[in-house]
Amino acid sequence: MGRITERLIRSRAEHNEGMVSTLEEVALHQQNIEKIEALGQLCPKLKILYLQNNLIGKIQNLHKLKELEYLNLAVNNVTKIQNLQRCESLKKLDLTINFVSKAGLLTVQSLRHNIHLEELYLLGNPCADWPGYRQFVVAKLPHLAKLDGQAIKPSERIAAAQALPELEATLAAELAAEGVDVAAAGQVEDDSLYDEDGIAPGVVPETGYVDEAGEVRRPWCPATRILEHREQEKANREAEEKKKAAAENKAVVEPTPGKPQRRDEMPPLEDGERVYQKNEGRWDFSLEESADGRALVLEVGVGKFLDTSLIQTDLQPTYVRMLVKGKLLQLLLPCEVRPDAATAQRNMTTGQLMISMPKENPDEPITDVSKLRPRVPGTSGIASASAVAAASAAAAAAGRGGAGAGAAAGRAAGAAGGGSGTSIYNIVKKPGDGDFVMKEVRKAAVVAAGDDDDDEPPAL
Repeated sequence: MGRITERLIRSRAEHNEGMVSTLEEVALHQQNIEKIEALGQLCPKLKILYLQNNLIGKIQNLHKLKELEYLNLAVNNVTKIQNLQRCESLKKLDLTINFVSKAGLLTVQSLRHNIHLEELYLLGNPCADWPGYRQFVVAKLPHLAKLDGQAIKPSERIAAAQALPELEATLAAELAAEGVDVAAAGQVEDDSLYDEDGIAPGVVPETGYVDEAGEVRRPWCPATRILEHREQEKANREAEEKKKAAAENKAVVEPTPGKPQRRDEMPPLEDGERVYQKNEGRWDFSLEESADGRALVLEVGVGKFLDTSLIQTDLQPTYVRMLVKGKLLQLLLPCEVRPDAATAQRNMTTGQLMISMPKENPDEPITDVSKLRPRVPGTSGIASASAVAAASAAAAAAGRGGAGAGAAAGRAAGAAGGGSGTSIYNIVKKPGDGDFVMKEVRKAAVVAAGDDDDDEPPAL
């Protein structure tokens, strides 16, 4: 149920800079308004008022609008013309498509007090179907210039005045035959749609009945319009609440296994917790043993346009984890490796990332081959020559130790990889930290000095 409030009027008064006290025109159509209220107090200067396409059942609370010239109440639930006697300036009244019945014609005479009224529209009302409707209205309102958009000619006015006594008698007889109290039908003081049967305002009685098919049938009347509107309003409110609840539930629903959420950091692993194989990003990877059997080689196709800052690596003796663009790749290793001696190499042409992980016990063969994933299915799971060279260099660097071990391993892997390995990453462990990060080491171009053994610097 819509109501006429100051906030509603102010929102429709933008053309008047939001001022309601001096407002002369306001459009309140299609607001589901059931009662006219507050306009006389808030907008006493109104001249044009649009209230069409609402649910108004009674013309009321307009007596303070002394300057009102045009009132549009088309497509509402009005049954009687009343409470407009004090709107002295009213010139045009539109009651198209309402519920003014044949008995409601008796209330037309209340407009005699509106001496400036020139235009009246009653098309679409039940009263317009009565044969003597036009003559009756023209005779009752001698100051009217137009009825339903058609000008009233002087000859038509004279003929209507002559036929008025006969029309009044015919109308009274027909209403009496239909059981209508003529005297009560002409009353225009405090009549309304809601309280004429002693029902409290706002309570609309059910007008329908249930037919044989179990469906509710309602006659077309003002009460039916209000009932259907309130039912639709309730259904819309329930649907909105259901939609809101579904949105709130969706926000707390855990992601489905097929669509994991993006991670901001490595998920923690407790001591003794079982490590599962995971590939949330569905990356193309291979896990193979080097040709000499001294290292494991992991290759991951992360894409050539992926920035290295989006890759996090955690290498442990029994498993390796990578976080690529927030998607986790977690693999169990078939044997123990040495994280501190591992190296990583990335091909800047294809973006392929290769991690070489020396075994803890190089002489022991791998027994759990189910954890290996050869690059070519059905093969023995032996890494390529470049991977073997990188793994060998990493193992040699680990054996020598010292501060230059990482750089030496990087140079060896770069040389073995040829033009494809343009950037080498050493996986080193931070002091006091359990995570591993990739550190970039650029290859340095070495220029051979030939056979010249002179230690003196060249002349400038």
